[in-house]
Amino acid sequence: MYKIHLLPASFGDSILIEYGDAQSNYILIDGGPYFNFEEVFAGLKRVAPNLKELELLVITHIDIDHIDGIITFLNQEHLPFKIREVWFNGFKQIKEADDLLGPLQGEYMSLRIKENGLPHNLSFNGGPVVIKDYGALPHITLPGKMELILVNPGLKSLASLLDKWQDVITDIGNEAAFKNRLMEDDRYDSDLLGDESTIEELQVATIKGDKSLANLSSIAFIGKYDEKYCLFAADAPSDALLPAIQLLIDQAGGDRLPLTAWKLAHHGSKGSTLIKLMEKVDCKKMLISSDGKRYHHPDEETIARLIVNNGPDLTFYFNYRTTYNERWDGTKVKEDYKFSSFYPDQVSNGITIVL
Repeated sequence: MYKIHLLPASFGDSILIEYGDAQSNYILIDGGPYFNFEEVFAGLKRVAPNLKELELLVITHIDIDHIDGIITFLNQEHLPFKIREVWFNGFKQIKEADDLLGPLQGEYMSLRIKENGLPHNLSFNGGPVVIKDYGALPHITLPGKMELILVNPGLKSLASLLDKWQDVITDIGNEAAFKNRLMEDDRYDSDLLGDESTIEELQVATIKGDKSLANLSSIAFIGKYDEKYCLFAADAPSDALLPAIQLLIDQAGGDRLPLTAWKLAHHGSKGSTLIKLMEKVDCKKMLISSDGKRYHHPDEETIARLIVNNGPDLTFYFNYRTTYNERWDGTKVKEDYKFSSFYPDQVSNGITIVL
């Protein structure tokens, strides 16, 4: 059994991996934003009512739509289940890459991990969850025979995050810097008065790759169980993932990396999953986590490009039905481009994918 539960984490991520034969084992990735914690936890109890222990809790990076719900969870007086290990790159771990304090949420998280007495980055001897040598990716085997293959971050990404953090803070208040950052941030792109783009127009639109330092530092891995593989890309952009993906292709032979499922990076953002990565992956199940409320994810360009570069016969799984993803439920577009789409039922948000 290998199930992936995309929990209802608003515009963020919270993913429960369930695997095992005789009994279920669990991995939890991220917790969404703090204000959505109760809905995430209700979804967790709905899909895993007998959960007593996590084999692993992964906090991929410091963005609030990934980390804040876990801070809220770990801030409870009594944790509802045991946690055997936590993966999180806080100040102590990233210090090996550089020597600059991390952001406030990162310090909160490190504090809650310590005060709850949780084993922190145990599989990495307490150091950073990081790829030190792209010639030998870390392979971690958890109880229940789930194998995790780390594909991000590398040492350079962690060092860059810390090295540039103070520069970003210094920029605040500088009008020119604010203007440049706003122009380059596609989260605020809008064409509310324009006509809907065709699929063909979306496929050829010019896209800038994501350069966010926080996203570059995301913990991303491939979860392998029972010869099924899922890429959990967190918010890691294409350029960060490609070195590890290419190594795995070279080791296996062929032109593309075969995957059973692919949880798309950054909620389907067009700047995070570029064509050059799509062309390296052979996968038919695409998983997307977002309610679209803040940044209107997933971007239509991402879906349109996956259809042409990874199709036909793709299946898209959305953990919410929204105005930003309903286009992909149309009968004609699905017939024309030969793909399927699945959404939550009418009772609750969140969706379960059985591999």
